[in-house]
Amino acid sequence: MNKLFLSAALICLMSGIAASKPAYEPLPDDLRLLSRKGIDAIYAVDIDEAEKNFNLALQKYPDHPFPHFGIAMAKWANLEYLEEESDPRLDKEYSQLTDKAIDIGKKWVSKHPGDANAYMAMGGMYGLRARLAVLQHHWLTAYFEGKKAISSTNKAIQINPELYDAYLGLGLYEYYAGTLPGAIKFFARILMRGEVQKGMSYLTLCKDKGYFNAFAAKLLLIEIYTQHGGKYANTELALKWSRELRAAYPRQPQMHFIEVVSLYEDKKYDESLKETLDYLQDIYDQKPGYRKSFLPRVFTTLGDICMAQKDYDKAAEYFGKAAATLKEDPARPPARWAVWGLAELGNAYDLKGMRPKALEIYREAKAYKDEWGLTESIERFLKKPFTEDVLPVPIPPP
Repeated sequence: MNKLFLSAALICLMSGIAASKPAYEPLPDDLRLLSRKGIDAIYAVDIDEAEKNFNLALQKYPDHPFPHFGIAMAKWANLEYLEEESDPRLDKEYSQLTDKAIDIGKKWVSKHPGDANAYMAMGGMYGLRARLAVLQHHWLTAYFEGKKAISSTNKAIQINPELYDAYLGLGLYEYYAGTLPGAIKFFARILMRGEVQKGMSYLTLCKDKGYFNAFAAKLLLIEIYTQHGGKYANTELALKWSRELRAAYPRQPQMHFIEVVSLYEDKKYDESLKETLDYLQDIYDQKPGYRKSFLPRVFTTLGDICMAQKDYDKAAEYFGKAAATLKEDPARPPARWAVWGLAELGNAYDLKGMRPKALEIYREAKAYKDEWGLTESIERFLKKPFTEDVLPVPIPPP
C-alpha cells in the first residue's frame, strides 16, 4: 500500500517537473510597496496600520491574493501576538479569511500561472494554518496544511528561483518535518522526509536576501535557537539577535519578551528576571502595546525563572497570580498562559512536598477546556509528581 502511494506521489512530482515553466509575472510596484508596509506593521504588532495598508492594496487589486493574504495575516497576528491564541472568535474569523484568500488565489493563478508571488501567498496561507495547528498540537492538520503550503511554495520557486521570500515556507516545513513528534512525523517520513539542516539553510537564505520575510526568518531562527534543550540551540546567537530586534523596536512588547526568553535559555536568570519585572512595570504603567491581557504570560514567566533559581515559594506566588487572572472576567475565554500558570502552580507545590495540594491544582487546570494541547502534560503531572531534576523548564507552554 505504501509503495503504491509513493509511486503515485512520484508520478505527480515528475509531471510537475516535466511541465513547461510559465513566464514570470512580477508584482506591480505599488502592490509590492503596500504589502511591505503592511507586513512591517504586522511585525511591529501595529495591526491597525497593517490593515490600513492591505485594505489600500485590496482597493487597487481586489482579485489578487496578496491583499487577502495580508488581511488574514493581520488577523493571525492579532490572534497569536495580542490574544495569545485564547480568543475562539478570532480563530473563526482567521479561518474564514484564509479560506477566502485561498479561493481567490486559486482563481488568480488559473489565469496568471506565472505569478510566483501569488503562489507564494497561497503557500503562506497554508503555512499559517499549519503553524497554528502545530501550536495547538493538531499534528495531522499541521502535516496536511504544510503539504499544501509546500506544493504552492515549490511552484513559486520553480517560476522564480530568486524569489527568496518563498524559502521561508520551505525552511519551516523541512525543519518541523524533521523535528516534530507523533503523527505528523510519521506521515512526513512516508511522503517527504524533513531535513533539518536544509530547513535552517533556507531560513538563513530568506533572512539574508528576503524582501518581505527576512524579519520573519530571523524570528523563526531565534525560536529554533532558543528551543529548550533543542539539538540545534544556539542561545548566544539568539540573544545577540534578540537584542538587535529589541533595539530596532524598543517599544514593542513582543521583542521585549523574545529577549526575556533568550536570556533565560542562555541561563542568564538574573538578567531575565530584571527584564521580566521591567515588562511587568510597563504593563502597570500602561505603556503603549503593553496590555493587561499579557499579565498571565509575565507572571508565569516570573514563576519559571524563580523555579530555575530554586525559589519555589516565590515561584508559587507568581504562578498563583497568573492563575488568579482566570477568575477576573468569567465572560472572557480562559487564557492559555493563565491555565498553564495554574498547572505550574501545581508543579511548585510538588517541589515544596505538598502533593495533595498539587493534585488539587492539576485537576482544576485540567477542568478548563483545552484549546492548546496542555492536557497531555497535566495528565502526566497527575500520574507522577513534578521533580526538581527536570528544571529549568521551558518558558512557553507546551
